[in-house]
Amino acid sequence: MLTDADADVVMREDAPGERPKVRHAPRGEWSKVIRSLAGVSPVEIVTNDEYCLITCAELRGEFGLAARHPACPEHYIDKVLMKEHLAAAGVRVPRFLPFPDGVPNPETALESIVSRIGLPAVVKPRREANSRGVSVLRSDAEMRSWVTEHQGELDWQVEEFLDGTFHHVNGVVTDGTTTPVQAGTYLGPLLDLPSGRRLGGWTIPYASSLARRAHELNRAVVAALGDQGGFVVHTEFAVTRDDELVVVEVAARAPGALVSELARLHAGLNLEEVNFALQAGLPVPAPRPTGAEAAWVWVPVMPGERYRRTPPTTSERLVHVRKAAQQVHTGASGALGVSALLWSTDPDVLAADVEIAAAFEWCAV
Repeated sequence: MLTDADADVVMREDAPGERPKVRHAPRGEWSKVIRSLAGVSPVEIVTNDEYCLITCAELRGEFGLAARHPACPEHYIDKVLMKEHLAAAGVRVPRFLPFPDGVPNPETALESIVSRIGLPAVVKPRREANSRGVSVLRSDAEMRSWVTEHQGELDWQVEEFLDGTFHHVNGVVTDGTTTPVQAGTYLGPLLDLPSGRRLGGWTIPYASSLARRAHELNRAVVAALGDQGGFVVHTEFAVTRDDELVVVEVAARAPGALVSELARLHAGLNLEEVNFALQAGLPVPAPRPTGAEAAWVWVPVMPGERYRRTPPTTSERLVHVRKAAQQVHTGASGALGVSALLWSTDPDVLAADVEIAAAFEWCAV
């Protein structure tokens, strides 16, 4: 595993105790490191990190490997290009306002934002993932403060704030065909997350109308952004009060957290493993509904706390407690957490257990 970041960040949420050998090197030296490690052996270069997709595609080209990422990865990475292509194809996206020449002065910016987007509004970088750099601005004063702080900076955009429920849909893309895998619902909004909020979500039954609509939406998204290559597509969308599906984000990679493991329990394949296999040209299984619904809950361990107990649940479950979470969190080692994976053939049982897990006091001082 190559990284230009701290080796400690290399992990899988579904296997936190297992860590591959990690080599740290500046990104510009990755080609040299790969050649040194591989010697005369065959090599494959794969990633599930959105920040490495373009680099990985370039390295594959340099090593003469088949191009298995999207033909135009920028369509899946640049949030403005993404929305432009989706809107042109008739896919509903939030109203958005890019700043190609940099964030203008406060008066100009406020006039444009209020007239074209309205408040509250969401400010986002064009090329970030995992909600990094995203803020919800709810008043003129908050917007003025943000614009003043970022005036002149490039690669920002403002978009419509969506009031509704938030969901995701996942599929496997292989040279023009998008195969549905799963749809799911998030435990709460993914924007403006306060410190200590619990994250999570659960699968949507295959037979539900929302699942069918979600998979139809995903096919339209991939057709608009590019369907050549072999990759997992992860689309996040909102369902508004008017029952309209609005695409919020799209990624040409497997989902994070435990969402890939939900797919294993719900559809018989782990999406992260599938994404690696597709890039390496290895066979992948077809999704097959298992009859189970699955859910995940991530419980943060806040400074001064440590993990104490797991709630009683009826569903089958697998709980990952990071070693550091068993000690009192000093605040020096970043976010700690307990991950819970739940599954059941009874959606009502699973729903009740998700409520219990989301409200239970897992951690204490």
